[in-house]
Amino acid sequence: MIWALLISLVLGTAGLTVLARSRSMQLSRLARNSGCAFHKHKSSVTTQLTAGRLEFFTQFFHQYSNVFTYSDTFSFIRIADDTIYTDDKPKTKPIPITIFTAELKKRQFPLLKVAPLSSPFALSQYALMKTNIPTIDAHYRIHAPTAASGILFTPLITGLLKTRPQIYLELNENALVYHEHALIPVEDMELFRFRAMQILGELEGLMEKLEQTDAETATFFARDEETTPEKRAEAMLRFGTAQEPTPAKNPIGSFRSVGFFVLLLILLGISFLSWFALNNWVGH
Repeated sequence: MIWALLISLVLGTAGLTVLARSRSMQLSRLARNSGCAFHKHKSSVTTQLTAGRLEFFTQFFHQYSNVFTYSDTFSFIRIADDTIYTDDKPKTKPIPITIFTAELKKRQFPLLKVAPLSSPFALSQYALMKTNIPTIDAHYRIHAPTAASGILFTPLITGLLKTRPQIYLELNENALVYHEHALIPVEDMELFRFRAMQILGELEGLMEKLEQTDAETATFFARDEETTPEKRAEAMLRFGTAQEPTPAKNPIGSFRSVGFFVLLLILLGISFLSWFALNNWVGH
């Protein structure tokens, strides 16, 4: 009886130790320490409308677990483990990755999708575009319906794409999804969240700047009553690449040029007269 009790105690302790060291338990503690709500399983990580717009969520079948949820003044954010089933064949292994999603409360993005060439999520209904940055174009497929999306390639975004070849980034209206085609280890989760928040903060700041610049571009370009992010971005692109007006000629500078030319003619005339006099008077 005592032996059975001891064995049960040892097995129970071992089980609790394994459970405490499981990914879910570790992430649960991390979420609590970070001030985030935590759900071991969740049916969705975005609103239904957002999930229908972003191609990432409409491709394949997704199961979400270990979901962090928090919000700030500008956005509603979730981080989750996403187990993705690319087909319904029993022998096909699911793809586990960690994703970061954000839904802005006030602003919207121009539509953009960036995925590695070899990514299962690389296909898109939108037109391909090029950045003309060889290190990016050699590794990524970039889709956007308009050239205005090019404004999103800030130095921070291009720097990350140059140095991290497995980034997936998709923007559509007020929503963003980001991942690195990997299940992020628990010890690297904060670094992953930091990179994702860097991207989100950069793009939020860009949209804010675009709204402020909108007042300036309005003096050059007519605006509709409801201006989309794409139209604002296109206006900003045109505003930034517009040719500078040719500076007016300076009349004072023109007079100085004419005066210099007249003085040169006078000096040449004096030199000619001196030569003529010397050659004719000396001979007599």
